[in-house]
Amino acid sequence: MNLKTTNTMEYIKVQSEEIIFSRGDDRHVFIKKENDKVVGINYCQGDDIQDLLDHYMDIDHDLTRFYLAVKPIMSPDDEVTQINEAIWAYVRYKNEMW
Repeated sequence: MNLKTTNTMEYIKVQSEEIIFSRGDDRHVFIKKENDKVVGINYCQGDDIQDLLDHYMDIDHDLTRFYLAVKPIMSPDDEVTQINEAIWAYVRYKNEMW
């Protein structure tokens, strides 16, 4: 969604949603942003985008909180790489809890 400002007539991206396929991690990642900051993520393992669209388009709040907590201590790679690394760490953490 783009909103037009009245003073400068510029467009400002207020909210966006992205779906990215990470071939190396074999997953689709759903990223929701507000004002260019991540506010929600979810993912679906595998290359079937329809599975993501049908079942994983809601924000995983626990995963999002985990990502936002570890992001400041992660290496300064691109954002998608950071999100993928956080997903791997989160899955390992969740599996070790049980």
